[in-house]
Order: sequence, then structure tokens, then C-alpha cells
Amino acid sequence: MKKIALFFIIVLLLSAIDASGTAQIPDKLVYNGKTYSIFSNPLESHFEKRNSRPDHLFRFSCTAVWRGYVATWKIEDGYLYLIKLVEGTCGSKPNEIPLSKIFPGKEAKIKAEWFTGRLRIPQGKMLSYVHMGYGSVYEKELILNIEKGKLISEEVIDNTARKLPSEEEKAIEELQKLKDWEEKTKGRDKGYN
Repeated sequence: MKKIALFFIIVLLLSAIDASGTAQIPDKLVYNGKTYSIFSNPLESHFEKRNSRPDHLFRFSCTAVWRGYVATWKIEDGYLYLIKLVEGTCGSKPNEIPLSKIFPGKEAKIKAEWFTGRLRIPQGKMLSYVHMGYGSVYEKELILNIEKGKLISEEVIDNTARKLPSEEEKAIEELQKLKDWEEKTKGRDKGYN
């Protein structure tokens, strides 16, 4: 009975959203001389503040990049910077989007002072694959806590030492995030904030 109820919840959530539930191509982060994939999208919060999302630049062309872009970030001198932005395609050579298109008058790296949140860096072997968002679970996660663009702290979560959520639980969590993102995006398009 639980599985049937869970199935209907997933179907309802899927029917409530337009975007796909595909696992996402992550943004990149250069940190301590290494490049990592991150399970976070700091640029999205820039558009949640009083900034319009330039959907004409971020066209949907690939279910693995629902946001329409892939960003490269760098932590330098204790701050998070946006250093590169490319189109969100599934191709191997996406076109670069000039940062000045998002931040008029700025060409070089952009200090991410708008971002307060966590950067999730998966590490080690994948323990559980979830074909949706950033729901897959790895042995460890390096969490970088950022406040107004400044690196405040880092912590390591050892997922091998805790009970993992089921694939269904992670899928529901990722679907809810996607639904929330879509509602925010539609609200901004209608002038709500």
C-alpha cells in the first residue's frame, strides 16, 4: 500500500512541473587548486533577489541542464567568484555566455556577494544514484558555507556513517526542489517576488 501511495505522489509531483527529472550536469568550482563538480547553483539566488532571469540567454535545450547554463566558480582569497558561464547544452563544446550579459559593465570574475548558502561537493564513490536533480549520494560531501560571497566554514559529511534515504525519498525531495524552482521562476515572470 505504501508503494502505491508513493507512486501516486511521484506522479502528482511530476504532473505539476514542466521540467524534466533528469540528473543534472553540475556547475564547477575551483577550490584549493582542484576543480570539483558542485551540487549547488549559486547563480540562481542572484535571480531571486531583484534581478531578472535572462531566459533569452538560458534557453532550455537539454534535460540534463534545466537551468539553461553551466557556471564555473572559484574560491579565491576567501570569496566565491563567478568566472565563466556557458550555454546549457548536452554538447561537448557549449558556447560561452559573456558575464557582462548578466552583470552589465563587468567582464572579469564576479564576486558572488548575493549568495548565502551551501556549496555541496560530492566526494568518493557514489553510494546511491538518483536520476533526478542532484539527488545522488556519495561517500562524502564537502560542504562550503558561504555568507554574502564569503567562505565562512567547511565541513565534511560522511554518508557511509549514516542511514541513507531511499531512492524514492530522494526522488521526491528533488522533485519538490524542481517544483519550487519552477514556481519561483513563473512568479518572477509574472512580476512577483
